[in-house]
Amino acid sequence: MLNNLSQEGLYINDFHRRNSTAAQREVLRMLLHPCSREQKLMQIELLHKMSEDSKESSNRERNKLKS
Repeated sequence: MLNNLSQEGLYINDFHRRNSTAAQREVLRMLLHPCSREQKLMQIELLHKMSEDSKESSNRERNKLKS
């Protein structure tokens, strides 16, 4: 299913190798632990909310420092 890219000639550099292997592990993890579309959408929404909350918090802190 997943290509084993263990030959060094297939990678541009070490960074590319690490990212490729990480992507392969992520695909394998997703195949072993599938979730429904609704669960995935809830995860995405939660990540967006966490990102927005983090941005708001950073902006408040920045404004406090400016004052």
